[in-house]
Amino acid sequence: MKDCLFEGSLVETPFPRLLFLLWQREATGRLRVRRGAAESELHFDKGRIVLEKGSFPEKDFLKALVKKKVLPAEAARQCEKRAAEAGISRIRAIGELGLVPPLPLWNLMESFFVRQMFPLFERMGGPFAYEPGIPIANGERLGLLPTPDLILQGLRQIRDGALLDRLLPDENEPIYVGTPPFLHHLPFEPYEKYALGLLRRSPNLKAFYERSELGLAQSRKVLFTLACLDILAAPDKGPKARPAGDGAASDAPAVLEALNEKCAFVHRYIAKQIGPLSHTILGNSLEEARAHLGPVFQKMKLLADGRVAIDPALEATASHLPEELYRTLLQGFDEILAAEVLAVKKALGPAHEAALVRSMEKVGCL
Repeated sequence: MKDCLFEGSLVETPFPRLLFLLWQREATGRLRVRRGAAESELHFDKGRIVLEKGSFPEKDFLKALVKKKVLPAEAARQCEKRAAEAGISRIRAIGELGLVPPLPLWNLMESFFVRQMFPLFERMGGPFAYEPGIPIANGERLGLLPTPDLILQGLRQIRDGALLDRLLPDENEPIYVGTPPFLHHLPFEPYEKYALGLLRRSPNLKAFYERSELGLAQSRKVLFTLACLDILAAPDKGPKARPAGDGAASDAPAVLEALNEKCAFVHRYIAKQIGPLSHTILGNSLEEARAHLGPVFQKMKLLADGRVAIDPALEATASHLPEELYRTLLQGFDEILAAEVLAVKKALGPAHEAALVRSMEKVGCL
């Protein structure tokens, strides 16, 4: 996605949704969120959030270490004195005094930084502005945080139920549940995986709530998380949704062709890297996915160009499919694509997986 100026209000775009959009477009620049006279600022580098040296609240961090009993108060005073006398940061003083080893120190800094962001996740309003810019120099950044992980952490601590109504479809409205390529990277907790699996077998949120063992409050929190990450949407807002019509998916042939072009793109990418073996690798990924796709996809096969043929009889009547079958096809192709991208990662490594996803975004395949 193109990195460009992005302005708006948290009324229309909740903060976790905003983080996801900036991560999705691989943003590099600065985000400012205002509330009255107060302003919060975040820096991004290719969609990741920068732990910046200059803006890190190290004095508050030192107080937090004392409060958590990581450091005794006397050690904190020694640190303050060393930093002032030597003209160095408190972080460096902690290291020079040998108070906390580097690995736990960096883990503590990242954890503190994330917790400082939590109030933004529940903010119901306020303007924001994102400006593209050059990356912060390596010497000025303490680390890079994976944005999806941070989004999940922030959403899990939300307590204001009113916020959750902002993105969720109506309870009786049909829903779209996607399988984006990044899905298998998300560090979901077991109960979140349970909810996602149950959601895939639910025609709408009302049916999901009736069957969920999580209870209404936790169920809605998980659903809001999935909506922020473009995994859950109403059909008219879903990535592959058809226009409203008479109940038949009249645009299905074009949609299926577009989905198949994504599979062909993956095939071309991996074939360029390893040649004919690519067909076997992708074929194996389809076989592994077949068991999870239901009866519609049991006759599918991988064609020579990387497209996936389903049932010939089904394809012949693609313009007259019932709504439920149409949605099944959309979700099935999403899962096939996710399985193929994962196969690329296993065969070629994470760098090629990331390069593939970026290439698909540039040519409009994602």
